[in-house]
Amino acid sequence: MPLRVGLFHCMGLAGKLNWLLVRHVPQASRSVIFFPGDISDFASKHAPYSYSLEGLLWVLSLKFPEDNVVLVKPRMMREHFAIYVNFMQVDSFGNPRSLADPQSQAEADPPQAVEHLHLLLRSLSTELGEELPSALLLLGFSKGGAVLNALMREAKVELWSRVQAVHFIDTGLNVPGVFPADEEELRKLKDLVPSSFEIWLHCTPRQLEDPGRPFVAKEHNEFEERCKAIGFSVLRRHYAEGLPISLEMHFDSLRCFYTSAGDQDAGNAHCGFFRAWQDIAEAAMES
Repeated sequence: MPLRVGLFHCMGLAGKLNWLLVRHVPQASRSVIFFPGDISDFASKHAPYSYSLEGLLWVLSLKFPEDNVVLVKPRMMREHFAIYVNFMQVDSFGNPRSLADPQSQAEADPPQAVEHLHLLLRSLSTELGEELPSALLLLGFSKGGAVLNALMREAKVELWSRVQAVHFIDTGLNVPGVFPADEEELRKLKDLVPSSFEIWLHCTPRQLEDPGRPFVAKEHNEFEERCKAIGFSVLRRHYAEGLPISLEMHFDSLRCFYTSAGDQDAGNAHCGFFRAWQDIAEAAMES
């Protein structure tokens, strides 16, 4: 499926910039905003195309054929680590810093995730020459899930009254802290979102069964319990259970995840998608 895609250097809060890779659908009723994780950068000969930002946008466009798809590139990539410094306070590897950290408290102008995203989308509307639709869907893959939490900590009506759902897709970090939103912050958010708002947790063994990171499963469970106790609708799906753990499994979650409860093109039938894609690409290069 060929795509017409635009690349825009958009301005957010305080003149800070992010590249947005966009599949624009005229008269779309919704925009899907996607935050990728580590590894993925613009396509190059040094990494599989399937893991590139362009490749991920293509996969998401398969899943959301009637919606605008807006991929927000991290402000920088350092040794394959995604660093979303415009959305949250981070360490040198792009992991979110605790707000109680002395370095965080000493920062004179900390990031404001909601306002930055709001201005990025306004800038994109100007570039496209038309207003983006009001309805939004927010997706965070792997480390990109930390950006969703940075947004959820800021209960501001200009964003959250528009959001239909958030999807945490195989979210996890190398250190604890991917789900920092506390009960008070979540209660404030609950007052702003539409009554039909949903929180989705999509998981694979790549994250939840890593013996070196037992905190990942613990954080998912605690976040789910916290959100349900407040009254959020939380839906959880597991993929690729029982299969050999691999990096491809992690990326397969982007093809497998349910976009809604009624999604007929989702689930484990797509396990192996990224491995097959790489095999086809390698065979083509050898021929």
